[in-house]
Amino acid sequence: MKKASLLRTAATALTLALALSACGAEPAAHSIAASHPLNRLLPEHVRQSGKLKIGGSTNVAPYLYRDGSDITGFEKELMDALGKELGVDIDFYDAGFTALVPGLQSGKFDVAMGDFTDTLERQQAVTFVDYTASYQTLFVQKGNPKRLRTAGDLCGTTAAATVGSLSGDLALKQDAICRKAGKAGVKVMEMDNNAATMMQVRTGRADSVVIDYVIGRYVAENSDAGEVAGKAFYKQFHGAAVRKDNATLRKALGAAFEEIMRNGSYERVLKHWDMERLAMDAPRVNAATS
Repeated sequence: MKKASLLRTAATALTLALALSACGAEPAAHSIAASHPLNRLLPEHVRQSGKLKIGGSTNVAPYLYRDGSDITGFEKELMDALGKELGVDIDFYDAGFTALVPGLQSGKFDVAMGDFTDTLERQQAVTFVDYTASYQTLFVQKGNPKRLRTAGDLCGTTAAATVGSLSGDLALKQDAICRKAGKAGVKVMEMDNNAATMMQVRTGRADSVVIDYVIGRYVAENSDAGEVAGKAFYKQFHGAAVRKDNATLRKALGAAFEEIMRNGSYERVLKHWDMERLAMDAPRVNAATS
């Protein structure tokens, strides 16, 4: 009798412990949902882990870069704002641009973000939730000796570009435009990396680089490599990319961007980094047309 009584007591205690454990987990989940209503929109695996894995390149100051061992920049602050609205921690993966789409497709991370330009070519592989505009500009030698102001002024000059970059594509397109108009073409010097590309302008080997407006302005303000010339042109969009089959996360990100645009967080981050020109009224899906 004593043995049976002890077994019943142990079983009752185990049942009670399991019940208490379940009750303890459930209020925690309810607490996150109550304080972060957008959390319920996330895919199950993100909600369960409490982490949103984002991949991005930290070689694009002031968008996203390293300050010692810390990652900082405009995009980092936006990521943190998204995490706050969604009720998750941001688990960041430092990856080069060429690794972003493969990283999404393999599941290494959930989102690719950080000066990541939405293009029709990339839309074949991923879906973008676009949250800022972007522009190109001309970065030229100090004093702008060739008086370059627009892409049309590049006829008969030398432009440096990083292999595989938008800068190179635009310079080559302008070369074709110049030649079609019966003018001298654009000599395009393709370099292996951005540092080498900028060095061509600094040393006078190249007359210009077609470059992201924000990056060009940042380099001009923080080095003696050259200066920004003329007005910004070629409007595009930067976005947070997800797998094409992940509509759940796409909708959750869209809702989170809408909320930070509504509550002022988006505007504060833009102002902090002097990027108000890039503001959008609302996020857009696959806004690129080229």
